[in-house]
Amino acid sequence: MHHLITEMQYALQMAARCLNSTDRVWLVGGSCSLLLQGVEVLSPPRDIDLYADMNSVITLHTAMEQWSTDHQVLNKSGLYSSILSHYELNETQIELVGDFRVAAKGSQYTVEVEHRLHPHAHGIELDGIQMYLMPLSHELIFNLLRDRADRYEAIATVMRQTAECHLPLLLQLLENNRLEDNHVQQIAALLEVPSILQYDAYDRH
Repeated sequence: MHHLITEMQYALQMAARCLNSTDRVWLVGGSCSLLLQGVEVLSPPRDIDLYADMNSVITLHTAMEQWSTDHQVLNKSGLYSSILSHYELNETQIELVGDFRVAAKGSQYTVEVEHRLHPHAHGIELDGIQMYLMPLSHELIFNLLRDRADRYEAIATVMRQTAECHLPLLLQLLENNRLEDNHVQQIAALLEVPSILQYDAYDRH
């Protein structure tokens, strides 16, 4: 497992302690999550990305409000739509993303934290503080939709090592979202799992 720089790890631990006190479901995503799951990232994380569902973001924001630098807003920018807010803790930037949706080249992907992603999330402890990391199946789709080849290729490299562990969630995500054929084909090629191509035939939602 790779490690975060000390300042960022401390900020993540402090934030996690507050968020865990709410009993709401949240996940660590982005480059921090990738680093902690052994995915090679080209540069150190610049901030911490936290994800939650619509029904949790207000409560989670309140828990971290002492560090907030803005108000929660509906943010629609480029490919993305979310309830977004920002925080600064120990000179580390934190972003809380709620009800996250991505639309790219005909594909539409909705992040469902509590019931879809969290049950498959990898749990870790940092100095005794529990938190869960965004599953790599999500990270593969997300980075593919935003054309981050440096990310999705590195993610796929790790996923291929234990593909059987990642496929159940990945197939759920393909079934419950609309991904265009070219994106499905890329996923099948990246993971070297031709059976994923069956999802090309689906007229999803």
